Amino acid sequence: MEILAELELCRRLYKLHFQLLLLFQAYCKLISRVDTVKREAEVINMSEELAQLESSLKEAEATAEQSDEEMTIPEASTETAIHSLIETLRNKEFVAALAQVKTFRAMWPNDIFGNTNDDAVQTLLHIYFRHQTLGQTGSFAIVCSNKDLSEAGSKLMELNMEIRESLRMVQSYQPLAQAKLPDIPGVSPGF
Repeated sequence: MEILAELELCRRLYKLHFQLLLLFQAYCKLISRVDTVKREAEVINMSEELAQLESSLKEAEATAEQSDEEMTIPEASTETAIHSLIETLRNKEFVAALAQVKTFRAMWPNDIFGNTNDDAVQTLLHIYFRHQTLGQTGSFAIVCSNKDLSEAGSKLMELNMEIRESLRMVQSYQPLAQAKLPDIPGVSPGF
């Protein structure tokens, strides 16, 4: 009876060992694919473009407060409104873009255009960034004009270096994961 229990324990340990090996192989494949994507993917930094847009919008906001013009826009969908807003920004009509956001907020309160308490410049930056990166991965922007970003940049660089070193270490273990276990009669690797 004890021999059968020991044999069953050995079989279960073998299955566990094999499952761990399969898990490690899958993990190595995942790391390999992440590394491949990392090399192929292009990261787009839109920080400078959005910082310039923010600066222009804030200048326009200062002049717009003096004139405080209102716009009348015919009924449209939010999608049409967004496209109109993007075109206005592309044409560098910043005062008009700010007026459009205020009008769209009245038409669609608490929608993508925010509400009257939200900062119109930040709303425009969010909409512009979202539209420019639609369907893309690997885009980022850091917009914070009144703070020093050198510390954040150095921390991000340190983190990037740690991730790269971890990837190198895991890849060095990959040949071990590809080793084959000997066949043991009566024990199937498929569970």
